[in-house]
This record gives sequence, structure tokens and C-alpha cells, in this order.
Amino acid sequence: MSHWRPLPGTLDTHAQRLTEELRVLKERTGLSLDGLARKTPYSKSAWHRYLNGEKLPPRSAVVALGQVAGADQERLLAAYEAAYRARTAPAPVSAAATAPPTPPAPPAPVPAERTGPVRRILRCAGVLRTAGALVALTALVATMGAAASIVQLPARAERTDEHASAACHGHRCQGRYPWRFGCNRDARAESTHVGTTYTVRLRFSPSCGTVWSEVQPRSGGAQKVSIWVGRDARLTSHPRGREGLAVSPMLATSDLGQAVACAKVTDRVACTGAVELTAPVHHTDGDGFPGPAFVERVMR
Repeated sequence: MSHWRPLPGTLDTHAQRLTEELRVLKERTGLSLDGLARKTPYSKSAWHRYLNGEKLPPRSAVVALGQVAGADQERLLAAYEAAYRARTAPAPVSAAATAPPTPPAPPAPVPAERTGPVRRILRCAGVLRTAGALVALTALVATMGAAASIVQLPARAERTDEHASAACHGHRCQGRYPWRFGCNRDARAESTHVGTTYTVRLRFSPSCGTVWSEVQPRSGGAQKVSIWVGRDARLTSHPRGREGLAVSPMLATSDLGQAVACAKVTDRVACTGAVELTAPVHHTDGDGFPGPAFVERVMR
């Protein structure tokens, strides 16, 4: 029986339940962390983080442990999906943002109407001013509507182009970018590494049968993004992706347990998937960085 350390108090309920379930399955296998690493594509240090609640495991790691332990995969994946949704849900809106707006101050009291011809003249002037304001407001609304239509046209055209792109699958997608063939529509994050100034994700599209690396820098930018499965690597100086993301080309694979997504951001490299690591960048790493050879050297 393993002696587990207490789970971090920052874990939400769903992540805590998933971690406890994974601990039970690990005990059922009778394997040490070394043994578990030999039976699955994930290292001893990765399992140490997953089973101590330090990092949410990727879906493929949960599946791998379930297979070794002979678990009910449907029930296990339901627990994983709940933990993943809770971890990636947007932050709740603050009370200040949802508070109703302060009502405007009541208008100043209107002085008693004057009588006689002066009152009639003022009343007519008021009607004329009101009519003029309505005409001006109508013209402004029409102008704003036309401007909005002009602004929205490029976005609508871009969405139409994306959905009209030819589909691909497997090796027909390899070396291409996911959004150009609609592979991003059903993509899910198989594994995620969150750094101080960036987030690296291993993305998988079931419909296209491909994986790719996605990097979201919060400051600076990603100099290189890479994706590989086993020894099959595709490196790229990142293109201009969408919504501030840097994205690698796609690789065809059905073996998610061997897929690795890496990024070089400022002075560090970060990888997630079958390999989990962060390491400093050196000038001797060469143009093939980050790739399998670099990871093998760091992991020695």
C-alpha cells in the first residue's frame, strides 16, 4: 500500500475525485511508479505529478492507466471529462461586473410654464428641437448599421471560407495547418502544460486523425513550435495563427501515447504529452530544436 501525500487544497472537487480514482487504480495494479512508467508511455515523474494532484493528466494517460488496471473506461473517462471541464471553465464574473447599473439622477424640477404667447412660442421650439433630434438619431442609427455590416463582412467571409475548405484525413492532412482543413472544429486538448508566460497544448482531431502543437504566449512570442510522434517530427518557425496562437503543422497518428508537443518561448522550452519537461534554451541547441534529440539529451 502506497503512502500518499495529502492532495493540494487548491484542487477542485472534480479534480480531487479523479486523482483519488487514479490512486485506487494504481494500487490495484500493484505496480510502483517505475513499473507504471514501463507499462505506459508516461514517465515516473509524470505519474508522480498526476497522482499527487500537481497536474491534470492528459486523457491518454487516464486511458493507459485504466487499461493496465482493467478499469471501467466509460466511468473513468466521465470523471476525467468532469475534471477537465472544471479546470478549463472560464473564471466566474465578479459581483461588481454583474451588479445592476446605478439609476440616473432624477431630472431637475421644471419651472412652472409661462403663459401667453411666449409659452406657445417656446412649446413650438421644443417640438421642433425634438423632431430635429429624432431625424438626427434615425440618420445615426442607419449609419451605424451600415458601418456594422461593413465591419462584419470580412469575418463572415472568413468563416465561410473555413467551412468551405476541403476536408482531409490521416496522411492527407500531414504537414498542413489544422484550421485550413477544418480539423480544429472537433479538436480537443490531449495534454496541457501551463508556464508562467505561455501555455502549450497537444491538440488532437478525431475526424482528421491528426495531432499538432498549439502555443499561447502571454508575453513575448513563441520562436518555434514542434510536434512529433516517435521519431517522426515536423518543426516549424511558427506562422501567424489565430487569436494569438502559434500552431505547428499536423501529424497523422492513431497512437496518442507517443505524441509530444513542444515550444520554444523566450529562453525556455516546454513539452507536453508523452514527454513532460521544461528546460532552459542554450545557443548550442541548433536549428533542429526543439525535437526528439534535444529531449533525449535533457532526459538522460
